[in-house]
Parts: sequence; structure tokens; C-alpha cells
Amino acid sequence: MAQRILFNLLQVLVVMAFAPLVGGVLSRLKEMVQSKRGPSIFQPYRDLWKLFHKDEVVSEDSSWIFRFTPYIVFVTPIFVALLIPVLTSYPLFFAFMGDMLGGGFVLALGGFFATLAAVDTANPYGPMGASRTRMVGFLAEPVFMIVFFTVSFVAGSTIPYIVQQKWVTPLANFFAPSHVLLLLAFLMLILAEGGRIPVDNPTGHFELAMIDESKSLEYSGRGFALMKWGGQMKFFVLL
Repeated sequence: MAQRILFNLLQVLVVMAFAPLVGGVLSRLKEMVQSKRGPSIFQPYRDLWKLFHKDEVVSEDSSWIFRFTPYIVFVTPIFVALLIPVLTSYPLFFAFMGDMLGGGFVLALGGFFATLAAVDTANPYGPMGASRTRMVGFLAEPVFMIVFFTVSFVAGSTIPYIVQQKWVTPLANFFAPSHVLLLLAFLMLILAEGGRIPVDNPTGHFELAMIDESKSLEYSGRGFALMKWGGQMKFFVLL
């Protein structure tokens, strides 16, 4: 039992440590495609380090929702990493506490509070981006439900490691047309949920065109660092 708990905690540490690296690699690849040199793949770590050492400015018009949201956004991917095997194909110690649907609800909780925090301030760009985010979610959620129920129906379970075994064993199942189409649909969902191109540009700086990034526009210092780190971990868990 101690070994299973250790693997569970190790998975959480891996998600926390390597999530910024994934964002750095994707940013570097995007710059290379555009024939640019781009920043180092370790630049997200430097950004987080600088943000944690900066002072935090909180709007006078905000409530407790704005102050607690960064911690909720940061904790929810960690909680999902405790429930769902992200790096292993076998159940972990806390796997009995939830399935794929429960993990999706936990991740949605962070997005819900991030939307509330964006509306909580007097900045007009926050509610504008929050409404756009909810519109994208409104379009993506039916696709997510179809993908989820299809995967669960074929596997006969909603437990992640059972679903993985059913879809990969034998190996021919991995290349089945239904599996390939589901992977493409889920990839588009990840792009929409993570605010990636072509749905959104995470490196854009034009407030009127921001979607996902506008929700954290009013944050600074530690709060902004937790929002960025939590978003990176969420993207890593979905991958």
C-alpha cells in the first residue's frame, strides 16, 4: 500500500514539475514553425519564479472569489492527478474516489471559479473574455459528452485504466477508425479548453481578442503565477 501511495504522490510531483516544460516546448515549436528562434523551453519556469517574487495587487472592487480562485485553479489539476492515472496504466491508491466523469467535473470547477473571478472585478475585459470562454465551452461540451459516452460504452466502464486497457489491448484497437476519430475529436477539445491555436492565442496581447487569457488579466504576482501554473497542469493532465 505504501508503494501505491508513493506512486500516487510521484505522479502529482511529475505533473507539477513538467507541466511548465510542456508549455515551453509548445511555444518553442510554434516559433520554429514561424521561422523564429523563440524563447528557451525553460522560460515558463523563469516566468513563474519572477511572478512568485513580485508583489500582488488586488482590486478594491473584488470579493473573496477573486482572492481564492488562483488556489482553486491550482489545486484542481493536482486533485485530478490523484484520482486518474496520468502516467500509469494501472489503478493508483486514490483511484477509487472518482472516474473520468468525476475528473472532468473537478477540472470544470476550476474553470467555473476562473469565470466568476473575471466577472468579479471592475475591468470590462474580464467579463468579455469570460463570456467568450463560456461560449466556446457551450460549443465544446456536447462534443465532450459524445466522446465520453462513446469511450465508456465501448470499454464498458468509466474507470480510466480499464478504458485504456480496452482500447489499447490488443494493439490493433488503437488504430481502429473509431479510436482515431475519437482521438481527433478529443484533440480539438483540448485545443478549445486549453485556449490554443486556432481557438485562441495564449501569447496574444490584444485585450479585445483575448478569450482564455483575459480571465487572469487582473491578477499579478503570486495569484497570476498560480493561475498560469494551474492552467499548464490542466493542459498536461488532459494530454
